[in-house]
Amino acid sequence: MNSSIMKTEYMSAPVTALAFAGDLLLAGEGPCLHLYDVTSTEHLQVHQVLKHANIHGIRTDDGGKDCWNVALFGQKTLQLVQIRHNESAVHRESVLVRPDHHGECEVHDWIWDVCWLLPHQTLGKDVRQLALALGHNTVVLWDAKAKRSIREVHCQEKCILYCAHFIGSSWPDLVLAAGTVFREVVLWKPFGQEEDQDCVSVLQRITGHQGVIFSVCYHPPTGRLCTASDDRSVRLWQVAGPQQQVLDTRKDMGTVGQFELVLEVYGHGSRVWDVQLTQDYIISVGEDAQCIVWNMQGEIVKAFRGHRGNSIWSLAVSKQLQLVATGGGDTSIRLWRLPDSATPQSEAVGTSSTLDLPLSSGDFPRSLASCLDHLFLVVTDQGSLYSYNTATCQWSLVLQDPVYSSYSLLEVSTQGMVAMGSLAGTIKVFFISKPSACWETAVYDGKVLSLTWMEQSAETVASPGHLLSCGPEGEVIWWTTYTGTEAGIAVQKTATFQLPYSRQRWLTCALLSQADSTVVCGDRRGSLHCYRKQEGGQPTQPFQSLLGIHGKTGVTSVQMYRSHVYSTGRDGHYRQFQLCGTGQQLLKNNRVYKGFDWLEKLTFSEGGEVLAMGFHTSNFVVWSLSTNEPLLQVQCGGGHRAWGILPSSCQGALFSYIKARSIQLTKGPSISGNKRLILKDSLHGREITCLKFLGWATNNEGAQHAICATSSEDTTINIVALKYKPLSELVVLDSIQDHISSVRCLAVCPQHATSGSSQCASSPKLLFSGGGRAQLKCYRVSVSSRCGSGGGRNRKQRSKKDTCTAQNMETNTQQIRHLPKVDVPVKETQGCTSVDRLSDTSASKSDPGNNRRVQEESTDDHCDTTDTEPTTSDVECHIEYLTSHNLVERRKRKKKSGAAQLEEEEEVEMRYMALTAWQGRQGETHAAHLYFVAAACSDGFLRLFVYDDRDRRMRLFCVSDFHHHCVLSVDHFFTTTPDGTMHTYVISGATDGQTAVWNVTPFLSSVYHPTHHDIRVPEMVEASAKVPQILSTGTTESQDGTNASTIDSPVLKMKLNSGFPGKTSKLKMDSPDVLLKNHQSGVNAVSIRRVDSDHYLLASGGDDNSLQVTVLAVQEDTPNEPVIVTMATSSVLSAHAATITGVHIVDNCTILTTSVDQRMNMWKCQLILKPTTQCHLSFLHGKFCHIADIAGLECWNDECGQLYIAVCGHGIQILSSTHL
Repeated sequence: MNSSIMKTEYMSAPVTALAFAGDLLLAGEGPCLHLYDVTSTEHLQVHQVLKHANIHGIRTDDGGKDCWNVALFGQKTLQLVQIRHNESAVHRESVLVRPDHHGECEVHDWIWDVCWLLPHQTLGKDVRQLALALGHNTVVLWDAKAKRSIREVHCQEKCILYCAHFIGSSWPDLVLAAGTVFREVVLWKPFGQEEDQDCVSVLQRITGHQGVIFSVCYHPPTGRLCTASDDRSVRLWQVAGPQQQVLDTRKDMGTVGQFELVLEVYGHGSRVWDVQLTQDYIISVGEDAQCIVWNMQGEIVKAFRGHRGNSIWSLAVSKQLQLVATGGGDTSIRLWRLPDSATPQSEAVGTSSTLDLPLSSGDFPRSLASCLDHLFLVVTDQGSLYSYNTATCQWSLVLQDPVYSSYSLLEVSTQGMVAMGSLAGTIKVFFISKPSACWETAVYDGKVLSLTWMEQSAETVASPGHLLSCGPEGEVIWWTTYTGTEAGIAVQKTATFQLPYSRQRWLTCALLSQADSTVVCGDRRGSLHCYRKQEGGQPTQPFQSLLGIHGKTGVTSVQMYRSHVYSTGRDGHYRQFQLCGTGQQLLKNNRVYKGFDWLEKLTFSEGGEVLAMGFHTSNFVVWSLSTNEPLLQVQCGGGHRAWGILPSSCQGALFSYIKARSIQLTKGPSISGNKRLILKDSLHGREITCLKFLGWATNNEGAQHAICATSSEDTTINIVALKYKPLSELVVLDSIQDHISSVRCLAVCPQHATSGSSQCASSPKLLFSGGGRAQLKCYRVSVSSRCGSGGGRNRKQRSKKDTCTAQNMETNTQQIRHLPKVDVPVKETQGCTSVDRLSDTSASKSDPGNNRRVQEESTDDHCDTTDTEPTTSDVECHIEYLTSHNLVERRKRKKKSGAAQLEEEEEVEMRYMALTAWQGRQGETHAAHLYFVAAACSDGFLRLFVYDDRDRRMRLFCVSDFHHHCVLSVDHFFTTTPDGTMHTYVISGATDGQTAVWNVTPFLSSVYHPTHHDIRVPEMVEASAKVPQILSTGTTESQDGTNASTIDSPVLKMKLNSGFPGKTSKLKMDSPDVLLKNHQSGVNAVSIRRVDSDHYLLASGGDDNSLQVTVLAVQEDTPNEPVIVTMATSSVLSAHAATITGVHIVDNCTILTTSVDQRMNMWKCQLILKPTTQCHLSFLHGKFCHIADIAGLECWNDECGQLYIAVCGHGIQILSSTHL
């Protein structure tokens, strides 16, 4: 490879600039200018307009009808373009006159603002001028045509600026409002009287802020000036004098008066980045990711929330369209509508009122529920049932029964069927439209503890109702209701269930699956139980129980959507399950947001929008999971009260609740079909820490999609699909939100050694993720065509040229699109085993192996699959949660003086820094179910894990504390001896600058012994399999599940470390086979590649900015005992200007490196093996990357050998490399 050209295929970065041009929105993302049509939300075009700078400002000027002159600037660079909008075109195409990169202008200082100036006679009417505000309080008069500076004027106040804003439109009238580092705004006129050294005196200083000024905005019609500051405040200033006095820039400041403070407001939780003014509003955005609209009295009219993570970086306001556009650090762009009235109101908070219910003396409301789409039902203390019609605002008495006085349960089905339960164990069922035709019977000796109408997977209007009642001792009765009888309603007892014992033993929610008549119940203990109707008089026990899966505070709802079961609870989580023959299989575990701990239910709309309802502290909240914002908030006092909601009534959303024995009604905006305008969806809310390529997926049209997994500091993992043709587009297929802390690293391992290519995304991959709080998790991921794989066989094959031709970013359109998080079609699996906390309550407690047998037998059952509705993507992702592993530390404490010591388990504050994974014993079928993971840990340990795909257990079996420093990087490779024996090696790099090479083959042999053909993962115990596994560091692994059987392995006994007598110990690696001291400090990245049968190329990059390359050779010290030796080394001490964060060996002569200096360098490695081994490095090619704080590097090839390179950090950039 003599030379290489790298070009960008796709990029997503924080949106740093926005501007409206008619009904177009211009967005600056890195060096690229994006064009959106705000009326259709269509992404029209994208063009790279700057070479190496990011766009920080966009200034437009009318150039005629549907034509705009646009000045784009960032850092020290200025670029001028022209946009023409053809409204008569069928597709409303916008034609951008592509700029000439040779015309890109660069000045000597940072550009803070640009202003288009009117032609002036002193310079000629044909000369188009701009004013540039520079970083040290300097103004440059710029000739746009000649691309040169006409004049440069300095202010007497020479200091660093944090912002600047021009007031005026012509050079003689121009005033600069500059926000200085001294927490003041300086106003001066560049055209003013110059003093010595060409400096202009200051006209006015605006002081008062307690922090630096980040934004200044002036509204000419009203003469108002607004400032935003580091002190979290927004201040409004007005020219002193008569009301609505405006600033006359043609006069001296002293003549027209000074600016005076008229308003100071605080509403942001962090720094305020930008502010805009209109006639009636102040709009501000800040570091807290909020966009707040204030009126001129300082009251918050609306507070828009929707961006993920921290900071909204850009803001634009269209007075014509009454729209606000915001661009965030999460790479998303959102549109918000300005309110019609300046009356203070939150976007999601409605107006409350008290409903006067005519009650007798001493009576008060006890229970409340919503009915159909227009009624609220209330049961009083004296047993009266009232209905409130929201359309007529009238109360009516439905019935009165003293049996239901003092205590009454009220449950209403979606069909308008009402069930009531009493203290004496009586149940009454009737239609709200015909309460006289009721069914009533005494069921229990004690009170009715709960009533639940079962959700149905395929409910219709004619479907019978299914009611579950729960009484004392956990007795649950299934009632089926029928209509159309002579009596009007008939109720039949269908089955009896028995809840497992718990302190709070009653039902809270239930679901009926019509496919196999499985009943899924949630109880007050936080558990989920699965039942099937059985013949006989004895109550049916659950055949599966997920004990405490929602904590100890209860399950609040369970429902089915698109063949998946969803449960919510008071632990703030909603979980997704696949209903299988043996019960429920956990797929995903998600949270709405931190602090939202009382989740009541999810609602799904036909358009794919998912809403979460629950309580956050004392507020009832309806949260959109699709747009990540609140749609309704009501201050009601919390969830411990009776309440009901009508989400789509004719008056909007109606929420009613009982508080202090009075009925409150809140009217809010409608929450159904209330979709926001999202021009570009978010990728991650914080920095992307790792990116891994999963494979290629082909849709039904034959288009190729690159499937990748990304992890982030925002605790999420995204599975994304990038398609290159005909337009570059990134689609988030699904998200994983299982981690409780940041996700630092990922590792991918093909699941089976099949005949197909390992780069095919449809073949399952095991995805291992590690991060903070010592969490290590495993998932099975596969991606397939949405309409099935069969359609691809008859498709015409594209030509090689069409497949392999790269698309330049300058001619591509790119965007991010999200699919609904919870709509994850799941691939049918061979065995649907239980999740971590599964307990078979029908099993005998005296048989400890019964759970294991049940789990093994479950592998013969197949999941029930149902055709899902089409999604918005032409490929779909299948994610299956497999297992997780946590480290906990065991400590001893004394509870009381003289009492025995008690052991406590606490989570280890350790972070996984890097992972590498491989399949066990490739080529041997008896070990195909084993997968190994080597983990670099922040506590100085190198840990080896083994995952058994048969019982879905992950165990720690080997450790090493050799480094005694934080281990930063890890990789692995294989060697083969002449007799065909495979040896596995692990490479680790730490903050001490050392790189170690470990032969882990003897330790792997302790897991699968060659003489055994059916081996389970060992428990590593000498006496009992129930003894906790203790690490030599005083830590133990904590993992739910059943114990696997042990093996009698002489290798295992020989290698066990006996540091803790009587307790389980892990295997321990004492010293590496090869130790390299190549770096002065941390080794951040390592990569290894096999050159030939005996030689390997090892490359590493570190904090010392150096690239180190070592040639390793495999030699035989004794027969079939390989020894790794160092043959040659080469280095580049200053390979980058900053820390190297990524290294990848492309081939035997090419190495890629990335760094936080935003450079990607390609190095030529000249390797000579004979007669003596030599290695020489030389610089081949460099590419500037527009992603800040690059944290990871990943490479892959397409079917034609085209190399794709991805870097991640504050965004993601994917490049292609063309070798010449």
